[in-house]
Amino acid sequence: MKKLYNKISPLGAKISSIALLVSVLLLASAWALSATVANAWVVYYASLAEFYLIRLAIVAFVAVLLFKLSVLKEAIRKFVVMLKRNPSLIPLVMLFISFLYYSLNLTHVSDTTALIQGKGMGLCEFCIMLLNLLSLVCMLNAFPRRKKANIPMIVLMFVMFGILIYADIHYLNGIAAALNRAESPIKLDANTAYIAKAFNMLSTYQIMIYITAGLVVLLPVYSRLLKKIKTSIEVEDNGNMAEIEIGE
Repeated sequence: MKKLYNKISPLGAKISSIALLVSVLLLASAWALSATVANAWVVYYASLAEFYLIRLAIVAFVAVLLFKLSVLKEAIRKFVVMLKRNPSLIPLVMLFISFLYYSLNLTHVSDTTALIQGKGMGLCEFCIMLLNLLSLVCMLNAFPRRKKANIPMIVLMFVMFGILIYADIHYLNGIAAALNRAESPIKLDANTAYIAKAFNMLSTYQIMIYITAGLVVLLPVYSRLLKKIKTSIEVEDNGNMAEIEIGE
């Protein structure tokens, strides 16, 4: 049964994909026709076609998922094998996401620094960007593949995490002080909305660093759990093993 499924799944996946594409195109045409033509009969038949085409699209989509299930399982298996061999990829990806998140929102932080001009805010902005990049380098060197962890690099990376969190808190306190000071406090409106965006972004970024540090600390725990996941491929016995002759 499994061999039969493996034989027909590529063909079934192609047919289902074509049926899904055709049904979506016809459905779009029916929607466009019913929206542009005022004739009652045209609208009626277009609505009827929509009724059946939606169901056809759903069936075709489910069929594609079923026929692609084996491919999806194999992709998941390979992904788990990759994590088993190099579990440090998990905190590395989280740290890269935090770096990307901060970099993409750096404009809000720069505008906030230029407006408030608080003590040390510009330096904090620079340190966060620089140390996040350097901590990525430390992470790459802290867990070499198939070797023991590099303890000095891990210590240096956590020192950078500490400085990142301190700089983040100092910057957030600078924003709070500028909003709540007695003399000429900064008001949040449409023109200064980037301050609120920078505050929320830095708060989220700080949580990301905490999560990354936690993932590094818990690395020995979930690496052992990953090793317990069975990812080996079962090879079926063809029943003719006794017939194989081993010659010199």
